[in-house]
Amino acid sequence: MLRKTSVIVVISILALVVAACGPDRENNKGTDTGKTNSQTNNTEAAKPEELTIWANEAEKELQAIREITEKFTQETGVKVKVVPVNAREQAKSFSLDGPAGRGPDLWWATHNSMGKNVLQGLAEPFNLDEEVLKNYSEDTIKAVTQQGKIYNLPMVVETAVLYYNKELLPEAPETWADLEKFSDTFNDAKKNKYGFILDGINFYYGNMFMQGNGGYVFGYNDEKGYDATDIGLNNEGSVQGAKLIQKWFQKGYIPQSITTDIMDGLFKQGTVGAVVSVPSSLKNYTDSLGDKLGVAPLPKLENGQRPPSFLGIKGWVLSPFSKNKEWGQKLAVYMTNQQSLEHYFETAGEVPATLSGLGSDKITNHPYYSAVAEQVKSATPTPNNPEISQTWEPMKNALIFLSQGNDAKQILDEAVSQIKEQIAINQSKK
Repeated sequence: MLRKTSVIVVISILALVVAACGPDRENNKGTDTGKTNSQTNNTEAAKPEELTIWANEAEKELQAIREITEKFTQETGVKVKVVPVNAREQAKSFSLDGPAGRGPDLWWATHNSMGKNVLQGLAEPFNLDEEVLKNYSEDTIKAVTQQGKIYNLPMVVETAVLYYNKELLPEAPETWADLEKFSDTFNDAKKNKYGFILDGINFYYGNMFMQGNGGYVFGYNDEKGYDATDIGLNNEGSVQGAKLIQKWFQKGYIPQSITTDIMDGLFKQGTVGAVVSVPSSLKNYTDSLGDKLGVAPLPKLENGQRPPSFLGIKGWVLSPFSKNKEWGQKLAVYMTNQQSLEHYFETAGEVPATLSGLGSDKITNHPYYSAVAEQVKSATPTPNNPEISQTWEPMKNALIFLSQGNDAKQILDEAVSQIKEQIAINQSKK
């Protein structure tokens, strides 16, 4: 996590023009296949008969990818075999199938899993020429870079937003203080009535309040990337953010025994004014609330800033075992050009990871996804180093203890000590 750099990083995410403006775009918008350095030197690799990719098995996402790759085949003559594989299982499956020669040319992953993927030898760096790279801002490249090399070609972004019931809250709340004020008169725990709820013991959500007050996960160095020896989860800002969440538990604004499933159930019943969740919750909520549902960027903190929610970037990983790396890269660039991303959004309902995508009328005028695009401006990419995996469990436990009224500074100090111990143990196993 960059210390106090969420605004800088997010500006770069908004500038993530993934490859819509490749070298051939002047003549054929949307058909750019992304030339590599070898192509620039007129040593283009032989065209394969077929490429294989793993796409997430969700129905609409799978449909969109199949339609996009069909157009790629029409334009290049290269067939694409799209294999549905659950996104959460792809890394594990690829670790077995890739080395055995049964894996795809491209597979799907989040940017913050890159550290582990690279460490395990599961990712090939993209070799993009300047005509493609110039479409990325410097800070955006940092978000998808490991050891100075790009290992994930971004396609979509996601981050937490506020969902609210318009019958209870006719207007989106501007601040968290507004939600507290509403809760003071609305809450009735016996009737499961709450002004707002968030999963306060989930570090994915808790971190935004810690970072929003000056905390950070890991320090960052432009040359070396994230510094796992510099952990800011127990500094003054993190403690202040943790105390805010603790106050909400202590005052009964949010119930202590809360899970996402319980939160979703209460919100859909209409007894909760607002909840914090990710874009994938949209269909679940609209099915129950319909026109009563509103979506907004996160309310502002006392310092006037929106909480810097974790930003997830999902995209394509190039297989180091592929026999067609250059054409695999061409396909990845094609699937992330503007025309492909527009189709993916319209079909799968996921927000494009490009400036033109986030700023398009289809997004800015959308009653729901416009909120995601706005919150992205305040979001910060989840750290992509392997050590991030050592933070989740200690911080979850810390937030549980905080919800029970324990001293915030002491609890966070203990959590950071545990994180450092786990990092040391994992490093000793290498």
